[in-house]
Formats: sequence, C-alpha cells, structure tokens
Amino acid sequence: MGWLAVLIALWASHAIAAPRVVSLDMCADQYVLGLVPRDQIVGVSMRAQLPESFYRDRARGLRRVPSKSEAILALAPDVVVRTWGGDRKLLDRLAKSGIKVITINDLQNLDQAEGELLRIGAELGQPRAAQAEVQRFHAAMDAIRPIGLGRSVLYYTPGGYTAGPDTFTGDFLTRLSFRMESQTKGFYFLSPEVLLSLKPDVFALGFYDDAYAMRRVPGRHPLVRKAIERTPHFTVPATAIACSAWHAAYDLQALSMTTIR
Repeated sequence: MGWLAVLIALWASHAIAAPRVVSLDMCADQYVLGLVPRDQIVGVSMRAQLPESFYRDRARGLRRVPSKSEAILALAPDVVVRTWGGDRKLLDRLAKSGIKVITINDLQNLDQAEGELLRIGAELGQPRAAQAEVQRFHAAMDAIRPIGLGRSVLYYTPGGYTAGPDTFTGDFLTRLSFRMESQTKGFYFLSPEVLLSLKPDVFALGFYDDAYAMRRVPGRHPLVRKAIERTPHFTVPATAIACSAWHAAYDLQALSMTTIR
C-alpha cells in the first residue's frame, strides 16, 4: 500500500505539472507552440499552419481542432488558450467542465510584449520557457538596425487599409526608425484617390503576398500599383502583423537586415 500511495502521488504531481493544452485560434497557437512542450499540446487551431502563423512548422503533426465544444471536450484538456477564439457559449461550457481558460491580451505595442509573455508563461506553468523567450526577444530588439532613417512610411493592405502610429503595426514600423506618413489613430480605409494624393517616402505593404487577398481589391488598382512600384517599398512579414505578440521582434530583426528598394 505504501508504494501504491507513492505512485498515486507521483502521478498526481505529474498531472498537475504537465497539463494537457489546446489553443483555440491562430494567435493563441503562437503562445502554446512557443512555450508548451509538444507532448502536452493535444490540439491547435485550424489556422495553425497558415503562412501567417509564425510557429506553423511546429504545428506539423499536431491535431487541429475546430472551436466547438464537442471537439474540444473530446480531447479532455486541462487548459484552453485563446485570444479571440470561442464564443460565450463555448467558454461557459469549458468553465462548467472545470477547464481552465487563459485569454491573451491584444498588444498595442512591443513594450507590452514581455509582460504578456511572462503572464501567459506563468499561467501555462512554463515560466522558464517564457523567460528564455524574453531573453531572445530583448536580443532581437537590441539588434534592430534603423533602416527607416527617419523617412515617412505608409502602411497599406490590398483591401485599402492603413495603420496609425498607435497600432501594433505602427509601433512595428517606427521601431525601424520610420516616421508614419499619417498620424491618424487606429486602422482606417484609404480610397485609391486619397492614397494617390499622399507622397510617402516608402510603402510598407501588408499581406500583399496573399494571392487570395489580392483578388478584387483597391490594392490592385493600376494607378495604385504604379504609385507603389515607383516608390521604395517592402512587404511586412505577415507573421509579424497577423498576431500582436513578442515574436514580431524576430521578424523586425530580420527585416532590419534587408535593403529597401
């Protein structure tokens, strides 16, 4: 009986130390894939392997799960991680089933990245993994080269949207030492006529490498394309702006090593 009690105690401590984890959406996937050991991940979102998923390679071979209560409960997770994934009905069902739900905050800038990373790491029982990522994050931030050189930049997506300096995208670009062409806050639409009236030094293109997004949109207008082509421009990595998180620093560092033409 003594050995049985010891084995039960060891099993219980292992169960507590190694919770089974599911992520509900692509941005939650990044925290789970970035911090949690693979053998504890029992499910990731249906979008985990899309091109804009930073840790898409780590999602290979993992079960992809729709945000439906039956599919999630069948995996018997201890923890579910989300940003925007899951409706109120699903979250209530998870709570009633005794499953811990961790909600990730949307970041407005990279100054908030460390605190959120450490918070989620602690919630997941992975403080050491989070601290290691914090160190890597700071190393990347310290290595960013100021390729913007104070030039004005206009962020532009195929759908005709741009971003102000108060957004995560705006913060991303100013870290490269660019000056935002527009100081209007938030994300907002620019018609082709308005776009053509602006004269940024550089265009920063978001999601322009997405063939689906480029089907029938303002960004395909011949005059818009011509204005972009005759102006120095670059494509912002989709992995850096699809989710506002610490790993954007790794794309920032890599982007800062390129030459803008």
